Amino acid sequence: ELSPDQTPVIKRKLAVLFGNNKYLAPIPPLETPANDVEAVGKVLKEKLGFETRIIRDATKADIVNELNWLISEANEEDSIYIGYAGHGYQADKDSSGYWIPTDASNNDPSGWISNSAIAKFLNNIAARQVILVSDSCYSGTLAQEQKVQTSDTAVFDRNDVLRKRSVMVMSSGGNEPVADGGHDGHSIFAYNLIRTLSNIQSDQVGSDIYQVVSAA
Repeated sequence: ELSPDQTPVIKRKLAVLFGNNKYLAPIPPLETPANDVEAVGKVLKEKLGFETRIIRDATKADIVNELNWLISEANEEDSIYIGYAGHGYQADKDSSGYWIPTDASNNDPSGWISNSAIAKFLNNIAARQVILVSDSCYSGTLAQEQKVQTSDTAVFDRNDVLRKRSVMVMSSGGNEPVADGGHDGHSIFAYNLIRTLSNIQSDQVGSDIYQVVSAA
């Protein structure tokens, strides 16, 4: 569907955000993720009109169920935002990256969620526009999944992007640890993301947001 000026119309905006603070010992707790996703979710709802679902201290089942909900709920005219803040891990053997749910054991990978699994979830979401924002250690490995398009320094035409299906990943770092804490009770990445989203004057494609956050 197109607006009168031929701009593709996004009918519905759905956001699911996971913020994991509490973990099973010996995995250390984190300080900022829950606050981070609450603040981001607030801006997405109040500024950009997203329907938001915020899951604090998400277990593996919580994450899988919410991503499956997006697969069943979203259609091609929707815009989807998925946010994760919490522990991440990179396996030494094959450099695979993982999200670590709050019910996971530090020595049992079956309780983790691999980046390859996350990429498959994203690929099965029917929405025209999908953006995943991951604020965790080793989140940059998400960009290596072949079916996930990532942002770069290219300039994108908004209408051209909205006419096509695109999946973009924005991560807080590359293939390295990311520090907990930072600024005003948020991680440095989340602080800059919140500030960027708060200053948006109209709908923008994810690559525009990426450029501002990465330069902050």
